[in-house]
Amino acid sequence: MIAAKNCLRTAFLATACAVTTLLGACNTPPQRQHFPEITFQHLPPIKLDVAQIEIVSTYRAAEHPDDNAADYPEKPEVLAAEWARDRLKAVGERGQATFTVVEARAVRVPLPRSSGMNAALKTEQSDRFDLSITVKLEAGNPISGKSGAVTETVTRSQTVAEDMTLNQREVVLFNLLDVAMKDLNARLETGIPQYMAPLIR
Repeated sequence: MIAAKNCLRTAFLATACAVTTLLGACNTPPQRQHFPEITFQHLPPIKLDVAQIEIVSTYRAAEHPDDNAADYPEKPEVLAAEWARDRLKAVGERGQATFTVVEARAVRVPLPRSSGMNAALKTEQSDRFDLSITVKLEAGNPISGKSGAVTETVTRSQTVAEDMTLNQREVVLFNLLDVAMKDLNARLETGIPQYMAPLIR
């Protein structure tokens, strides 16, 4: 009888341990992946005839409850500011340039899906991720009397399938951000010489 009770107790403990392990596994979030750094340090600097460059952001993610920048491997707002640190260089004796991140808005939009039999027969797109980045560069040199300003905006969107894993979605968001930043870099490379030519050295 004692042996039987011991066997039952052992079986109960084993079952309890197994259930605890499974519950722990369910509650453990997937480990975030490591992605290549999105940087523009390898490109030549854009030299401005000013003594200093200030980098600021007027975008407030907290004011937008639907902002999902935290889902991205890197925050769009941070990367937009890093672009200025990577590419802009002050080479003058007087004057100042101000690089402002006006907007770095990331939104996840749930998409309508089929119901009933149709929903079971196909894999649909469940969400659309929208990304919009706007930056402004203003500069002036009181000695030369030269000044200029340029504003550029990039927008990108990408839908994802309902059966994607969290890691797969993160890859999509990394690619979306990478493409947006490369587009912003290209636009600024064109816009700065066009609108601020007198201040370029």
